[in-house]
Amino acid sequence: MRYHLHEHPAFPGLLSKDDLFLLVEQGSLARGDLCTDTMTGRDHTVGDIITGMRPPRNSAHSRLVRPAYQEIRADATFHDESYDRDEEDASPPPSSTPEADSENVDEESLTGSYTDSGELILHETHPSWISYAKAVFLAFLLFIVTAMLVKVDAFYAPFSAAAAVGVLLITWLCRMSRVYYITEERVELVWGILGRSSKEVRICDIRSIDVYERGLKGLLGLGTVDFSSAANAGIEVQFRDIRDAHRVKELVRQLQRLAKE
Repeated sequence: MRYHLHEHPAFPGLLSKDDLFLLVEQGSLARGDLCTDTMTGRDHTVGDIITGMRPPRNSAHSRLVRPAYQEIRADATFHDESYDRDEEDASPPPSSTPEADSENVDEESLTGSYTDSGELILHETHPSWISYAKAVFLAFLLFIVTAMLVKVDAFYAPFSAAAAVGVLLITWLCRMSRVYYITEERVELVWGILGRSSKEVRICDIRSIDVYERGLKGLLGLGTVDFSSAANAGIEVQFRDIRDAHRVKELVRQLQRLAKE
């Protein structure tokens, strides 16, 4: 469920594409009525959303009940109890269909932020700190040397401590300079500190998604996700050394299924 109707008190909850299609077929809605996509925050007409749709499965008919005819008189108050009961009865009950479950998973993955082009960011991550284990281990050794120098010759201890902090700072900058994005329309890799470069592939163009979890990194929950498209035989975008690699793959597959509806 992802669409919210404007100025329709009989349908206060979220509706799916199938629900909108049935309401138009029943005459409860017009194609020119406005609704909001809760995933993107954009307004659309009902006709734009259901254009090209085929009649939904019979199970979808049981989820919607057309609101009963109600006469509104001039002396009736807006918060009349009978009106509220009719409104509750007319709202579609919770659905447990696979399509609704997949949409709920997508809504739980929202980060609440948007790209410069206005696309909703569904997933944002950086390479794990474990992928920089050598640099972190070097900084740890330098801190140990600093502790030893404090007892032997304190004059050189600040230099050792500064070197350890410098190693950690450079490692942090390298990690933060590489960002992986999944939006509602594309998968994107952005890297760079002073100059930012990017590489992307559209969700609808992704042909294969490969996940690799090897060796010690795999035991620690790190994996690499490769995205390939039909336009290129090689790897288009690679998410390297990230956590929940299989969850990232399933998120992209769900977006592909939603795009085909």
